Amino acid sequence: MQSTGNQVEKNAKRLSKLRDVMQVKKLKDDIDLAKAIGISQGYMSEIFSGKKNVPKTFGQKLEDSLGISRKWFDFDEGQMLLSDLKSNSNDIGEIQYPVEPGDTPFIQLGEGQYLMVMPLVNEYAYAGYLSGYADTEYIEELPKHTIVVTKYHRGQYRAFEIVGDSMDDNTKESIPDGSVVTGREIQKHHWNSKFHTHRFKDYVIVHQTEGIITKRIIHHDTIQGYITCRSLNPDKANYPDFDVQLDEVKQIFNIVNVSLAR
Repeated sequence: MQSTGNQVEKNAKRLSKLRDVMQVKKLKDDIDLAKAIGISQGYMSEIFSGKKNVPKTFGQKLEDSLGISRKWFDFDEGQMLLSDLKSNSNDIGEIQYPVEPGDTPFIQLGEGQYLMVMPLVNEYAYAGYLSGYADTEYIEELPKHTIVVTKYHRGQYRAFEIVGDSMDDNTKESIPDGSVVTGREIQKHHWNSKFHTHRFKDYVIVHQTEGIITKRIIHHDTIQGYITCRSLNPDKANYPDFDVQLDEVKQIFNIVNVSLAR
């Protein structure tokens, strides 16, 4: 009985924190929150109605999708926002491609830091993204991913959940299954110029038949209009190098940040 009472109290406290999160993130209701972190609206409604407890994994979902500290949510430690997060934000500032106006929103955190909020294409959205990538309403419905940066960056950014181990070679350059990459779109009129593969090696490629693939580009032929892609996985029997014709590609994003799965 004592254990049940503790669970009820703990759940009530976590629900209160979820309402704080909604207020800070300017989310209208539990449906908005569900969309933002990529879970079903029905499941979220059952949490708020008391039919289900707030799951143990919820803090991690808030951290991965909204930049809310898991330690704050789970253990009452530290600040709500991940303003002290150390990321690869300096790399983003070094992008040399001509900058295009974009609608990626930023939230000022203070002390020269900004929370960068972008649509997240998770595993479940892979198929739908191929037909909806240019649909503004579809993009707005996607869950969100955040990283902390030190300056405002123009351009169009997307986050993609990595599926599979093709980019995992067990080194610090690995992009393992379940991690989330942030990419900045390279507009099509720049595809005639060589990509800066010496500085940004890895890319998300949205292909019209192969879907969303994450690869290292090792060659870009601007005359013939193709790129040569490589997986980091050393199993070359299953992951050989291959060429992609750029006229078969819908979007290309150079990866500027990797948030590792936990």
